[in-house]
Amino acid sequence: MSLLLTDRQKSDLNNAIFDYLSSQSEVFTQSALMFKQEAGIVNADPSAKGLLAKKWISVVRLQKKIMELEVKLEQAHRSEGGVDAAAAVTAIGTSGDIRQLPKPPAKHCLTGHRLSVTALATHPVYSLLASGSEDCTIRLWDHETAQYERTLKGHTGPVTSVAFDSKGLLLASSSADMSAKLWDMSSFACTKTFKGHDHTVSSVLFLPGDDRLATCSRDQTIKLWDLSSGYCVRTFSGHTDWVKCVSISVDGVYIASGSSDQSIMIWEFASGKLVQTLRGHEHVVEAVSYGRKPVDAATIVALSSPVRSTEIMSEYSYLASGSRDKTVKLWDPLKNACLATFTCHDNWVRSVLLHPNGKYIISCSDDKSIRVVDIKEARCIRTISEAHNHFVTSLSLSKGYPVMASGGVDKAICIWSCS
Repeated sequence: MSLLLTDRQKSDLNNAIFDYLSSQSEVFTQSALMFKQEAGIVNADPSAKGLLAKKWISVVRLQKKIMELEVKLEQAHRSEGGVDAAAAVTAIGTSGDIRQLPKPPAKHCLTGHRLSVTALATHPVYSLLASGSEDCTIRLWDHETAQYERTLKGHTGPVTSVAFDSKGLLLASSSADMSAKLWDMSSFACTKTFKGHDHTVSSVLFLPGDDRLATCSRDQTIKLWDLSSGYCVRTFSGHTDWVKCVSISVDGVYIASGSSDQSIMIWEFASGKLVQTLRGHEHVVEAVSYGRKPVDAATIVALSSPVRSTEIMSEYSYLASGSRDKTVKLWDPLKNACLATFTCHDNWVRSVLLHPNGKYIISCSDDKSIRVVDIKEARCIRTISEAHNHFVTSLSLSKGYPVMASGGVDKAICIWSCS
């Protein structure tokens, strides 16, 4: 099958090739001139300088990553039962090992948005980063090369959330314009707009199978949408104020929602049943993040089994939350138990991430800092002070690269190496 490129992609590629040929003047002078003429390049794009080499380096890194994962997969296939199989599954299942903790200084600082950065999402496979802003746009970046890729326009209000599906083929976004949108990552076109909320749509996420979306809104509801039809298939009502955030459980059975009513609600999304209401925060709940508890290799094998039970999966679930009360809390959500409260921030907590290995919580705040809490030690073990020049609004940890991105009211996006 031939490779299909948009006109913009063709132009970018031609400019990058011409830049490379021109830079090798002692070898490709004539070739550069001929290519420029045949490609119809009138004025060389200065942003293409060095782009081909940077992209090639990124490809090599990705090929290396693929080879490493193939080796681990082969080891898993060769192992038969017992500890060896568990160790092999651990090698693959804890690929979060490459996603260690963010450290200063920032690797890159990406600028281009005209107003505050409100949301971030890293691509599950490639070094692609999506950022949403109060300027109503979504920008795409290569976080490895710090290269701006393109802008997606369509929302008429501030963008509040962005999320990739599990394969990175689709991007979803939500906005204060009371809609959510679906974007095709091959054509970069908006393929669907979901309308039904009566106020700002605060957050959006893909549900398991990538055939449904969950959104939450200032209209106090959470909605589930069918991607193929674009219809709302279920509405959850229970909160008494703005629903600010949602997160899906590791087993894909539950949705957690945080609200300005200071509560967190746990829903069984297949039935729409409200399972638990978590109370303990003393102000708006700005962020929730599901994750799993640290487990040994044998448990990972059990959790990976197709006959795993909901009870087993739920036993190993954590939920982290961040609030305007300046605290981060850790919950056993189905048992309605607050396991720990961390008071390391000096201002509103805007975003929280449960690290994939289940050992850390990463949070950001209006105190301009990013902090890492060790759950077992119950203390802050790393602080990036003055991570931004203004409030830090959003975080996203890459699945395939040892980097984390943060966005702020200073209109900037910082890329942090993790180790």
